[in-house]
Amino acid sequence: INSARSESTGYAPFFLNTGRMPRSMIWDSADKSEYPSVRNFALQRKLAIIAAHDCILAARVKQTHDANKRRRPAPFTEGDLVYLSTKN
Repeated sequence: INSARSESTGYAPFFLNTGRMPRSMIWDSADKSEYPSVRNFALQRKLAIIAAHDCILAARVKQTHDANKRRRPAPFTEGDLVYLSTKN
């Protein structure tokens, strides 16, 4: 949520879109121990996102490795004259 005031307009983009300023987050004023279930929920979501990110990176490495096993070196070198297709 973009609630930062713009220098050019003097208003926050959120205010211009909705006509009001957003409420502050619940944990801005609360003690860390006041809402343990909220913090636990947020921590679980964060850990799930980190795990998904790690899985995506592992899949990318595996795909690169598998693609490179079948890849052949180019039959030409730098400086060779080649034909280029102008189709598409």
